[in-house]
Amino acid sequence: MSDIHKLRIPDIAIVKWRSIADLLAEVAAVPAASINILEEDSITVVGTSQGPDRPFEEGQVLKLTPDTRMYCAAVLQAREKLVIPDATKSEFWKDSAGAKAGYIAYAGVPINQQDGDIFGSICLFDRKPNEFKGPVIRLMEEFADIITGHLSLITKNAQLEETMKEVRALQGLIPICAQCKKIRDDKGFWQKVEVYLENHSKARFTHGLCEDCMQKLYGHEKWFKEKDGK
Repeated sequence: MSDIHKLRIPDIAIVKWRSIADLLAEVAAVPAASINILEEDSITVVGTSQGPDRPFEEGQVLKLTPDTRMYCAAVLQAREKLVIPDATKSEFWKDSAGAKAGYIAYAGVPINQQDGDIFGSICLFDRKPNEFKGPVIRLMEEFADIITGHLSLITKNAQLEETMKEVRALQGLIPICAQCKKIRDDKGFWQKVEVYLENHSKARFTHGLCEDCMQKLYGHEKWFKEKDGK
């Protein structure tokens, strides 16, 4: 699973996702909608419609087990949209958590990251039979694409912040030994230049010899003189 699940989702994104859930519930004329994130062994509800009749609270964590029979879990595991017009008519879904809570109709679509990995789902819940006809499913898919765009921006902002941290770490006065050229870090230890830079940036070093140093080291050697045609 991608490291994007470890990102902190900004409050502004949660507010937008909550608005999406509210709008979907209103357009589909259903009691509730939710936006969920798939974690390692659980589902976290990050955005819900704000009506009084909803199956989950925002921030609620739903544990997943091998025998979990949950609408949202099926969407996340299959990575495909799922429509259940009437769970009471289904041998499999009539005993699901949603059906037992009275939400007998369900529609869900997956939310993917830009690399194709699964991120979460958008879900609609109804207490009466519902085939979710018309533009409802298409609208859910459009909102899923919008959230994918949000995730891309969140990832890029996090990467930019990490880059800025590295830039800030290399700003200001850096104490360096006038003789051996070691650098003193913020804990008072002296380190080689390459060690210091590797610890404070993404730079990595490979070693060689400049022309001046090669002359100092090997200029008196016969093979070196012959190499240079001198």
